[in-house]
Amino acid sequence: MNKKFIALISVMLMVFAACASEGEAGPAGPAGEAGPAGPAGEVSQAAIDAAVEAALAEPEAEVGGTLVIYSGRKESLVADVIAAFEASSGVDVEVRYAKSAALAGTLELEGAISPADVFFSQDPVSLGVVAKAGLFDRLPADILDNVPSWAVDRNGFWVGTSGRSRSLVVDTRDVTDAELPGDIYGLADEKFRNRLGLAPTNSSFIAMIACMIESDGEEKVLEWLTAINGLGYTEYPKNSPQVAAANAGELDIGMINHYYTLRVLAEEPNAQMKNVYLDGGCGAMVMPAGAGVLSTSQNKPAALAFIEYLHSTSAQEHFTNTVYEFPLVAGIAPNALLPDINSLNSPSNLNWSALALWQEKAVELIAQAGF
Repeated sequence: MNKKFIALISVMLMVFAACASEGEAGPAGPAGEAGPAGPAGEVSQAAIDAAVEAALAEPEAEVGGTLVIYSGRKESLVADVIAAFEASSGVDVEVRYAKSAALAGTLELEGAISPADVFFSQDPVSLGVVAKAGLFDRLPADILDNVPSWAVDRNGFWVGTSGRSRSLVVDTRDVTDAELPGDIYGLADEKFRNRLGLAPTNSSFIAMIACMIESDGEEKVLEWLTAINGLGYTEYPKNSPQVAAANAGELDIGMINHYYTLRVLAEEPNAQMKNVYLDGGCGAMVMPAGAGVLSTSQNKPAALAFIEYLHSTSAQEHFTNTVYEFPLVAGIAPNALLPDINSLNSPSNLNWSALALWQEKAVELIAQAGF
C-alpha cells in the first residue's frame, strides 16, 4: 500500500480516537443534575508528525529473489526488456517461452503447484483463460490505471502492456488495393485461390477466430474457415515466415499481426510489401499483449515490479521503436511507421473475458475445417 496513504490513515485514526475520548460526564448528585463534561481529547502536532514519520518509515515489500515468467511473447521480442528489468531490479529472472495458448493450458494443469509468478501473454484470450480458471490475483488500481480501459481485464486480473493489430501483409507486386476486401470474410473468394497464407496454430489467429465466433456465431465462422481451406492456402508455423514469403514474392496475402511487416520495412524501406488494415470486424482487431500475477506466486513484490516495469518509459519505447507495437502508456510517442491507433477499425467494446470462453471452440473449429 502507498506509504502516504498509510500515513494519512494513521493520522485520521488518531484524531478520531481523540474525539471519541471526550471526558465522561461527572457523577450525578443525590438529586442534582449530572456534572459538567470533561475536556475533549486533543492530538498535538508533535504526535501527528510522529505518526506520519513512523508510517513513512515502514519498509515497503522488498523486491529481490527469483522471478519465474511464463512468456507467450517470443524471446526475440521481449528478452531485452526482461534483461533490463533484471539488471535494474537485481531480481534473478527465469523465463519459460512457449505459445501463449499452450502456456495458458499449462498453467491450468499446474494449478496451485505452478512455479510461475507472472504470465506474460501475446494475446488477451490466453490471459482470459487463466483468469477464468481463477489463477490470477487482482492487480492494484495504480497499475491498471496506467493504460486505457480497453486494454485492461474488466475484473482487474491482467493489464495490457502494448497494442497489436491484426492486418494483412500483401505483396504489392501482385496485389492491388482494389481487389482487397473490406473485412476478413471477403478473403473467402475464388480470386484468392492459392494466394493466401496463415498460421492456424498461432495464438493471435486463434484469438481472431474467437472474436469472430463471439460476433458472428459458430456456423458462419466454420463456413469461412472451410472455404479458406478449400482455396489452397499456404500454412505457416507463425507470422514472421509469412512476411518473409511476401517479401520474397512467394506469398500474395498473409494474415498476421501488423508489427512483423514493420520490422522488415524498418530495415528495408523499399521492400515491395505493406500492411493493409481492414475496414472493420475481427480481422481489424487491436489486441493488447498483457500480463498478470499468479495467485500462487512465491514472489509477488517482484512480479508486480516487473509489470510496473513493462509500463516504464524505457519498456514502452522498446515496444514501439524496436517491436513496432502501439505503446499504451500516455506520453510515449508511437514509432513513425505505425498508423494512428485511432484510425484503425477494431470492434469496439470487446469483452476479452467473453473471447476467452470461445478459445477452445475456436481451436475446435479450426481443426474441424481441416487445418
